[in-house]
Amino acid sequence: MMEIWNAIRGIIREKFTFRDLKELAGASGLPVNRLDHLQQRQLPARGASKNDLMDGINGLIEESSNPEECISRFIEDCISRKPNISEEINVAITRFNWCIQNGIPVPSEPHVDVDTIELSEEIQTSLTNCIRRVRENDFSGAITSICGAVDLVTRTVYEQKGLGNHTDDSYQQRINRSFSSYEGEFLSDFNEINSFDENEARRIWSNYRSSIKPKCLCAWRIQTHN
Repeated sequence: MMEIWNAIRGIIREKFTFRDLKELAGASGLPVNRLDHLQQRQLPARGASKNDLMDGINGLIEESSNPEECISRFIEDCISRKPNISEEINVAITRFNWCIQNGIPVPSEPHVDVDTIELSEEIQTSLTNCIRRVRENDFSGAITSICGAVDLVTRTVYEQKGLGNHTDDSYQQRINRSFSSYEGEFLSDFNEINSFDENEARRIWSNYRSSIKPKCLCAWRIQTHN
């Protein structure tokens, strides 16, 4: 992950003050006290530059027991303080097959192919935790997070569609019933396209539903054995 750090350190240097950079270093878990000798001073006295400070931070990251975690936290805190730099950082790290997902750096795979802004904050948090745990090779934790996200989604659908209490159904039934509840809207969208007749739209829906069934079974088995 050092190549990512090298790609974005110039962006971070330009966007944050000397004091900000020290605070970010401390928040990321680095022993920032070892940078106390780096101080800005008024002319004509010679003080440390932001380049000097970034070199010092770079050295602490390389010496840390978990450089990846330090870099990840550093980037998360940068974006938390200045969300507008997220896209600039994302562009810089894309060439290394990484991206920014919900404010955190993650490998381009896995990622979430959905506009998460449409999801509740609870579901966004579960997805973010899942991605973070995959990145940390905590696959058991990732499964727990994704099962939690699915549970939250089905609960929301049950409430919005008036399907009753989602806990009265098995995990697999919840997914099936939640998905099936959108059949009318799915068919309606296709019926608005002149080139599609109702039978064709229903065939597409049937294929779509068939592709979901094995995923429901897989999710149910994972959930019951987790």
